[in-house]
Order: sequence, then C-alpha cells, then structure tokens
Amino acid sequence: MRRVVVTGLGLLSPFGVGFEHGWKELLTGRSAAKRITEFEVEDLACKVAHVVPRGNGENATFNPEAVLEPKELRKIGDFILYGIAAADEALKDSGWAPKSHE
Repeated sequence: MRRVVVTGLGLLSPFGVGFEHGWKELLTGRSAAKRITEFEVEDLACKVAHVVPRGNGENATFNPEAVLEPKELRKIGDFILYGIAAADEALKDSGWAPKSHE
C-alpha cells in the first residue's frame, strides 16, 4: 500500500470558491442559503437551498469553463464537476506540479 499525504486544500461551497474565502465566510456564522432562482419553486414547500455560486470566477464565484471545456461539461453532472474543481484547487494550493501522468 502506498502512503498519500494531503498537502493542499480545495473547496467549492455555497460560500464560494477557495478554501481561504470559504473558511472566512464560515467563521462569520452567516448562512449561505439563498432563494432558489434556477427553476420554478412555487409548488415546493422549501424555496431556499445551498448552491455553489456560478459566475466568471470573480468574487469567489465558480466558473465551470475554467475547469473543463464546454463539450466535457455537457457529459458530466455537477457533483463530478465540483469534485474535479476542488481537486484542481487543492493541487494549486499544494504547489505541486506533476511532470507526467505517472
């Protein structure tokens, strides 16, 4: 068995993108719940949710196209995309730049 060491952190949350930003927002004690605007909620009992904020990547918003090509984005679900993006953030945070796929 091979040992693995975690050296970087990556976070996508309803507070936004980035571990530092997310941790700072979490410590404020405020909720990240927002009114659902992505689809009609008139017939639903709950009209709020915790959603990762999307945008152009500024102000801690998540830009999916900064992670994958649009063609690839159509093939996967958001939960897969969030995992890939968080792993990418963790690699950047660690400062590790692999020289090959091996």
